[in-house]
Amino acid sequence: MHVPEIILHHYPLSPYSEKIRLALGLKDVAWRSVEIPVWTPRPKLTPMTGGYRRTPILQIGAEFYCDTLHILRVVEGLGSSGALYPKGQEALAKALGWWIEKGSFMNAVCLMIGNMPGLPQELIDERRPLFRVNLDPGELRTRRALYLQRVNAHVAWLAQALSDGRKFILGAQASAADLSAYHPIWFARQNGGDEINELIAFAGVIDPWYKRVAAIGHGAFSEMSPDQAIEVARTSEPGEPGEWSPEAQNVGLARGDWVSVTPDDYGNPVFGSLLLWAHDEIVLRHEDPSVGKVNLRFPRVGFDTARTDRKAA
Repeated sequence: MHVPEIILHHYPLSPYSEKIRLALGLKDVAWRSVEIPVWTPRPKLTPMTGGYRRTPILQIGAEFYCDTLHILRVVEGLGSSGALYPKGQEALAKALGWWIEKGSFMNAVCLMIGNMPGLPQELIDERRPLFRVNLDPGELRTRRALYLQRVNAHVAWLAQALSDGRKFILGAQASAADLSAYHPIWFARQNGGDEINELIAFAGVIDPWYKRVAAIGHGAFSEMSPDQAIEVARTSEPGEPGEWSPEAQNVGLARGDWVSVTPDDYGNPVFGSLLLWAHDEIVLRHEDPSVGKVNLRFPRVGFDTARTDRKAA
């Protein structure tokens, strides 16, 4: 029986990619690494994903999983080692991860960019409409004290959670909550320079916890070229829809509708034929001459679905 390869489309300094790389390491899943450009255009990836721009994307055959919230759920079912969502604490791990990221990630980004005057202008221009904030480094530097307050408030909460001597947020074992708390700090540390490391309150229990999460590692992986990933998608059959949510009728959605799926915080819309609208997942059928038919899978939480005209795409 052929076992499809687990393919991660990412780039090394992507914080959300680091979150998923650690998840693959925690679950001891062997995976293939396809490195993508830091900013668009991404001519090899776009035909497979319909122009979805957030990183990373997990590919299994002709199935493309978008957003780390959804990817974590998939990774949880792939390996037998560890638990991203420990039994009896699944909802808590999801809720904590969601809350931590919503409150800390963009503040860490703004703090880091404001401390990097040499950031490529191409990256700033590309990310500005995506993030929906002014990413001019000079402007962000004038607001550094504000972003530092916000980041340190979350670091203080993390320190309080670890203050009873536990190794990880939920107890003795790492979970998705730790990975969600870790990657914004990792991003600031990797990109913000020595000054950021001195400004953010890493003292006490934070540094040992940070090192324990980093020690999880990325597991066993090997490189794959973008063309190889395209060939995998082209020669694979996308899955058929599962059970629809009755709620779809209440919001005016039906199978086959041409829709847009858009992140509710930052990011661009993706268009396609609505294949599934379930209680926890949205699936679009996407077609491109170079890859044929593929499925784009999104979590319901954090994404808005709307009927639209094909011309809008």
